[in-house]
Amino acid sequence: MKIVIATPILYSPTSPFNHLFKDIIGGLLDDGNEIIRLVAVENKNETEYTFGYVGPNIEYKLFKRKNSSHNNIISRYIRDTITNIREAIAILKLKNVDVLFEDVSYSSFWTVKAAKMKKMKVVAMLQDVWPDNAVQSGLIAEQSFLYKYFEVWQKSVYKNADRIICISDDMKNFISSKNVEKEKIDVIYNWGYSDEIVDIPWEENKFVKKYNLDRDKFYAIYAGNIGKMQNVEIIINAAKLLVDRKDIKFLIIGDGAKRHVIEEMTKGLNNVEMLPMQPSEIATHIYSAAGVNIISLVSGGINTAMPSKTGVILSCGKPTICTFGLNSCFSNILKEYNVCKSVEPNKAGQLAKLICDLYEGKVLMKKIDIYSVFKNYFSKTDNVLKYVTILNSVSEKQ
Repeated sequence: MKIVIATPILYSPTSPFNHLFKDIIGGLLDDGNEIIRLVAVENKNETEYTFGYVGPNIEYKLFKRKNSSHNNIISRYIRDTITNIREAIAILKLKNVDVLFEDVSYSSFWTVKAAKMKKMKVVAMLQDVWPDNAVQSGLIAEQSFLYKYFEVWQKSVYKNADRIICISDDMKNFISSKNVEKEKIDVIYNWGYSDEIVDIPWEENKFVKKYNLDRDKFYAIYAGNIGKMQNVEIIINAAKLLVDRKDIKFLIIGDGAKRHVIEEMTKGLNNVEMLPMQPSEIATHIYSAAGVNIISLVSGGINTAMPSKTGVILSCGKPTICTFGLNSCFSNILKEYNVCKSVEPNKAGQLAKLICDLYEGKVLMKKIDIYSVFKNYFSKTDNVLKYVTILNSVSEKQ
């Protein structure tokens, strides 16, 4: 099978999705497929985008473009669309390609259209749901012309895709509510860096040593992007409620569009420390140092996104709190295994109480049960195989 993989979004060496792409491509190559990758780069001398894959069964076509401010929707859309049109033209020139594997963005219409014109099957991968995530981020209003404009183009992508891969059951339900056939939507959760569970002793923890953490303190840790979707505000508001608890400390680790806002909120709080983004190599050390890890999203955010760090966090076996809402599909999975807990995204009091209950032993989360969720939903080997199987199945229907 010959597959073309199109990514109009500018390649970034720090993207949290790079290990996913690397693993998927590796799985497809190991299965004996040929791959043509269409990659948007700022500098054609870059080589990181190959993830080390070179050889006769993989070919790269590069599309040079400039970066755009994350908050400037119009600039991002124009540059991504121009790149997508250029990639669509390249697809029209390809011969004997069976499947387009599209990392869906807000400009994917053109490559999907070109693939259908070439009688290719289309597998669309959704890492988030545009333009609804822009609404939740406060970038556009749901009743605005921009939202309606983008939604028309996205629905065309959903309609023309032969299979759609979402990264959570909540996202699948949300997409199907847009009159997309549920039967063609698959769910594959984003995995971590390996299938191995992680158990790093405090004495060997690189993050603990780097910042000289106090073993007698209970650390509530948030690590990752500090943007408009992440709702880090709820963590700071919980910290304000626990400011008199000298034995509980909040660590906010990362960077993003709202870091300056969060820094302002933490002024005067001696139980909160903000640290810079850390190398991905010590991610498991960060999560292993936690008394509790916190994965936060804005209200409704679980319908349009699923933090890619979730699998990595669960692999460390530490207690975890999500602000995904009590009735989300993922919260129900956690309830089924009696691990981790979910709170409402606007209830800082719920979050503060749960942190205290965990610290005081009133709520228990068994490491073995946390590992079970990781193994059953976030297995690298199993989930890569699911991607390979789906692409093979659509090709067989040619």
